[in-house]
Amino acid sequence: MLRMLCLEGKKTAQSLTLWVIFIIMIAISFLYSKSAFAKFPEVLVGYGQQYTGQSISRGEYVFYRTMGDASFTAWMSVIAGALLIGLDFQRRTINNLIYAGHRRISILTVKLFYFYLSAILLSALYPIVACLIYSTKWLSGLSKGDASYVWHCIAYRPLIDMAMMSFSLIMVFLFKDVVRSLIGSLIITVGLSMMLNAMSGTGFIAEYFPARAIRAVMERNVSAETVKNAMLYSTAMVLITCTTCYLLFRKADLK
Repeated sequence: MLRMLCLEGKKTAQSLTLWVIFIIMIAISFLYSKSAFAKFPEVLVGYGQQYTGQSISRGEYVFYRTMGDASFTAWMSVIAGALLIGLDFQRRTINNLIYAGHRRISILTVKLFYFYLSAILLSALYPIVACLIYSTKWLSGLSKGDASYVWHCIAYRPLIDMAMMSFSLIMVFLFKDVVRSLIGSLIITVGLSMMLNAMSGTGFIAEYFPARAIRAVMERNVSAETVKNAMLYSTAMVLITCTTCYLLFRKADLK
């Protein structure tokens, strides 16, 4: 499996499509950041739930807002899943790996590793670009408390991102191509977004769903219980997703 992991990593790094998406994402992140934050003054008062009545720098607010924005993660998982795995199904690359004697569990492990890695890196471009533009001054002069806050955001976000990608990943292993995977993932993503917006209650399932939990976990004054519940929820989603993908892949008739 180690050899396959290296070969897959080389193929992913040399993917022209992925690099094009990478460049496009940087451009979109730049334009979106400019439209969203350029009008803000250097010092803000009362912006965001956790800052009501307080004065904060624009740099800190941009960091909080971009790290807690799940929209880029949702869309990047749709694109990465279809391109990195759906395309391999469509081109029968996965079939060739099976014919070469690789076990399906090994193939799945490698595919999931690069899917999650690529999607997380792509979704991180928005906060990285926005913070380079607006948060450099704040980040360069962090106090001990600020540094602890930044590191906890960076540490917790990847797992929530992985949970956010669950439904798109399942669609890829369900349809095993690019077009249907994209369409199915888009429908699920939009449908879940509309459902969450329509839900007035705050039950456990809705409250800790990744699209909502990510904003709560990125707050400076988040409670330990909220973080624990969000991490357990996200871990459960990732494990269920990986298990579902394995069951779908194991039963797939690849000829």
